[in-house]
Amino acid sequence: MREKKIFDQIVWLGGGLVNVLGPKLEFNNCSVNSKADARGMVFSDVVMIGGVFDQKIRLEDFPFQKIHFSKVTFKGEYFGCDFGDWDDVNVSSVSDCDFSEARMHGCRFLNTEMAGIVMPPWPCFCLNDPSKARDFVMSKPWPKSMGLTLDIYTDTDPECVAIVADASVMADKDKISLDEVRALLKDIPGMRIKG
Repeated sequence: MREKKIFDQIVWLGGGLVNVLGPKLEFNNCSVNSKADARGMVFSDVVMIGGVFDQKIRLEDFPFQKIHFSKVTFKGEYFGCDFGDWDDVNVSSVSDCDFSEARMHGCRFLNTEMAGIVMPPWPCFCLNDPSKARDFVMSKPWPKSMGLTLDIYTDTDPECVAIVADASVMADKDKISLDEVRALLKDIPGMRIKG
């Protein structure tokens, strides 16, 4: 798909093939249902305004590059995905989007205004300005895997304005309860836990 404006349609991105979207493609109040993995999606000058982006299979290690999302509701599982752009918000961006129905782990928001972003509820959590929490994280004792994960999350540049993760993944790795993970996380500067 390229060089068109699409309104109020259901669009499927298939699995097992490469879905090339763009250039000059705009989705308005559409439902994009994706069965594509990280190798199966390529965006180039795409805008999505309103509607739903529903990832039907877990999407792992995918940078949403050369696409702008505004007022989009995200569903599905996103692990290790980047939203926005490290250098230029004119290349990729996400604004006023709703991730409350998504499961996210290790996802970074780059050069994004987080005030308009709705995060998923607990057991997901959002660490705003992770680089500013580095000194706190490095000064505390943590369960082994959790400490390593927080070390990685906070060892980042300021362009990474937030990281969203799933506490249940941390709990499973360190064989501790979700309540224990929450108690450890809650005092980290910039931590947002919804619900």
